[in-house]
Amino acid sequence: INDLTGVEAVVNSIEEDLESRGLQETDQILPSRVSFGIGLGQPKKWFMGAEYASQKTSQFSNRIFTIENATFEDASTFSFGGFYIPKYNSLSSYLQRVVYRAGIRFENTGLNINTESINEFGISFGVGLPVGRAFSNANLGFEIGKRGTTNQNLIQENFFNFSLSLSLNDRWFVKRKYD
Repeated sequence: INDLTGVEAVVNSIEEDLESRGLQETDQILPSRVSFGIGLGQPKKWFMGAEYASQKTSQFSNRIFTIENATFEDASTFSFGGFYIPKYNSLSSYLQRVVYRAGIRFENTGLNINTESINEFGISFGVGLPVGRAFSNANLGFEIGKRGTTNQNLIQENFFNFSLSLSLNDRWFVKRKYD
């Protein structure tokens, strides 16, 4: 409990005596992640892309912290998405300059609990709202999805993510004609 605010926070921590386990030193090596993607589109109008990523997490082991009934398997992710801009240089309609985005993804997280693979699925939508007369955007996005399964008495999470970001673009190194 924080003495100043009175707010209680739950913190997960693990205290481990490595020497009692015969470990003077240990190395954790995360397997590299390989991904490739492809896209197709028309500049300043639309774009569609797909990406596949794979990670050999089955080769990962953690000698310090083990989870009962849990193993690692190879992880993979497939994503597909795109955007559409009705008319990026429209002077008469703000909505014509908005960037409309959507995507979908499926992920095998690489974690296997009680012989059940833990998978994640998400659908996302977003908009890029033009700011001012420049090429900058205020980006709003949200994703809905689920992670896990109820098989083998496991937990399935339903989640909702919201994001807000800024894309600050400007023309640099352009010599002015008039001062």
